[in-house]
Amino acid sequence: MKQQIIALIDCDSFFVSCEKVDNPSLQGKPVCVMTSKNNKGIIISRSKEAKALGVKMGAPYFQIKNSHPKVICIPAHHYRYNEISKQVMSVIKNFSPDVEVVSVDEAYIDLTGLNKVYKTTYTDIITKIRQTILDKTSIPVSIGLSSSKILAKLASDKAKTTGGIFVIRPDKILETIGNENIEDICGIGSQNAKALKFNGIFTIKDFINKDNAWIKKVLGINGFNLKLELSGITVSPVNSLEKAPQSIQDTKSFEDFTDNLEFLHSQLLFHTHNASQKLRSWNGFCSEIGIILRTKDFNTTSLFAKLETSTNAELKLRKQATLLLNRLYRPNLLYRSIGVELRQLSYNHDIQQSLFDNLKQDDDKLSRILDDLEQKFGKNIIKIGL
Repeated sequence: MKQQIIALIDCDSFFVSCEKVDNPSLQGKPVCVMTSKNNKGIIISRSKEAKALGVKMGAPYFQIKNSHPKVICIPAHHYRYNEISKQVMSVIKNFSPDVEVVSVDEAYIDLTGLNKVYKTTYTDIITKIRQTILDKTSIPVSIGLSSSKILAKLASDKAKTTGGIFVIRPDKILETIGNENIEDICGIGSQNAKALKFNGIFTIKDFINKDNAWIKKVLGINGFNLKLELSGITVSPVNSLEKAPQSIQDTKSFEDFTDNLEFLHSQLLFHTHNASQKLRSWNGFCSEIGIILRTKDFNTTSLFAKLETSTNAELKLRKQATLLLNRLYRPNLLYRSIGVELRQLSYNHDIQQSLFDNLKQDDDKLSRILDDLEQKFGKNIIKIGL
């Protein structure tokens, strides 16, 4: 079996790095990105300067503004982060088509054999990738290189404190990471870590050296596959094929609690726009739409409705979502969030039709024209009337 060479590219403090792209004056300063712009905000990204001051991930803003008054806190701009993420991923895909995007700030890339294509070492290739991403997007990244996804992930974590690049050679795995704690492995939960330690497994070396039959008995086939990956054998190859979603949900908490129906309607239309646009990007259609309301006390209510025609037309989805909100809304309640969910999705004109109904998928040309305009000129360049 041919040995795979896999790298994990992880954007450093991605949300903060994006804010620095748009505002270079933030460079070198303690910066945090939070969920919203008032006291209800929670820290979700920190610069290295903010980390050095002791700012914790998930800390509420009202604590940070008192304990760390010099820290600059910025509300999240997720659409901008998605735009920059696409730029980063585009740069990565220029080096190899075998790229698996894991999240907005992480991607695996299969480099197997590319040392011959580029006529250089794998270390030189990832060094070049890192510098090219920085030159073209201004986003710093950490890259881990090894022969499996698990090892590449461990290497990328180490790269954050070793200048941005770290390599775990397949022939020096135990020498390089053998003494790392077992709970540091991605895929080992707290309960499994406790069970392993109870049985004398405290490090990666202990785990790799444990009998296969015992690992299968205690952790099942997933545990055995984990051992193989830690041993440098690729069990989960890089998969560049994106899988179409089974449902699409778009939701966000408000900056302040509200019982204002007009405000709820405006937010719902915003989320419907986002969800329907994602649906069209997959060339998909939905047969059911629902809205989700969450109260101040975290109670969640939802309401769904079947659509007469499987569609991706935003105006039709907006109309149905509005009707659902009018039915679900209670004027005596304070709400903290609203969202929309598209279900019963179909793709590539694959739809079950009744023998007695002439149902067709409604592929809305107007919505697609608006999508193209937003792609070219920016988000929300055109406002749709109520």
